[in-house]
Amino acid sequence: MSLFYLAKNKKCSALAAACASALLLASCGGEQTAQQGQALPVDVYTVSTIDVPVVSRLTGRANATRRAEVRPQVSGVIQKRLFTEGTDVEEGTQLYQIDPAIYQAQYDSAKASLSSAKANLHAAKLRADRYRTLLNKNAVSRQDYDDANATYLQAAAAVEQAEAAVQTAEINLAYTKVYAPISGRISRSDVTEGALVSAQQASPMTTIQQLDPMYVDLGQSVEDHLQMRKGLESGRFKISGGKASVDIYFANGDKYPYQGTLEFSEVSVDETTGMVNMRAIVPNPHNVLLPGMFLRGDINEGVVPDAVVVDQNAVTREAAGVSYVMVIDSENKAQRRNIKIGTNYEKYFVVTEGLTPGEKVAVSNLQKLRTGTVVSIVDLPDSAEAAEGTAAPATQQQGQ
Repeated sequence: MSLFYLAKNKKCSALAAACASALLLASCGGEQTAQQGQALPVDVYTVSTIDVPVVSRLTGRANATRRAEVRPQVSGVIQKRLFTEGTDVEEGTQLYQIDPAIYQAQYDSAKASLSSAKANLHAAKLRADRYRTLLNKNAVSRQDYDDANATYLQAAAAVEQAEAAVQTAEINLAYTKVYAPISGRISRSDVTEGALVSAQQASPMTTIQQLDPMYVDLGQSVEDHLQMRKGLESGRFKISGGKASVDIYFANGDKYPYQGTLEFSEVSVDETTGMVNMRAIVPNPHNVLLPGMFLRGDINEGVVPDAVVVDQNAVTREAAGVSYVMVIDSENKAQRRNIKIGTNYEKYFVVTEGLTPGEKVAVSNLQKLRTGTVVSIVDLPDSAEAAEGTAAPATQQQGQ
């Protein structure tokens, strides 16, 4: 019985060895076939040139174009408040009435003093004229005439002083009526009827802000600001119309319907933030934008003419910051090429160095591609010109 089982086991072992050999030969043959089989199929993109708009996406806040803090110019008790809080007021509209009694009395007193001074002037003039006649007849001394003429001149000066006092009293009386210095939206009143206010006090009575148009102050890093200026000076960026337009977005991402215009940039850098302030002026006919509102502004800095672009799927980025593509040469072999990237343009990268128009780069099977790999092109996507005019503007980023 043992000899039977031993013979049976030997037959099974021989059969297993034969099967293993067959599988090994099949595996080796398959691997050899894979190595000597068809070329690796890949999709390619043809490098092209298009005009790429350049946009800086910045954040900032809205500010009123004009802002006036209303303060009293005379002291007194508030008798009336003549406006409704939160409404629009016109320049010259009376806002408050300060008790005018004391200033009316000062004005009346100044007018009385002026009348007295004018009477003294009249008497001094008559005396000076009389002494002049008598002097010509040698009826009075020269000294008496000089004294009379000096008295006349002093009376004339007193009249001018009294007139200035009347004018001052009249101005102070007019200041008891507090008017709106500008047109705009008025805020809440910080004083009520019966409150005592002082001339040129530190705290305002109320504030008026002009909300149409509005300023939007955006912060741009020094590096991006220098890059923008360098691009404009070198001609790499071209702005149409002389001023850059600005698209405004709310914090939730909704776009504001009116486009603004870049007015100016600060000549200094904010030491606390290290940013350069960029100010845009934006129409605000419906008062949707409010002072202090957080906004995003996309500054359309210009256009990079004939920029070299490549499909983003063709670019591989390494941890060290190196970017490269696999270029397909005339023999349908893949070659690694390091490139430098500038801005991004929808599904494209703007290439600043490393590629020339007309070259073909692989956009698929990048994990399997190595330098020298033979490929077969299975698809040729449309060039970038087909997408020109429909793609979103480019946004600035640091070159790699």
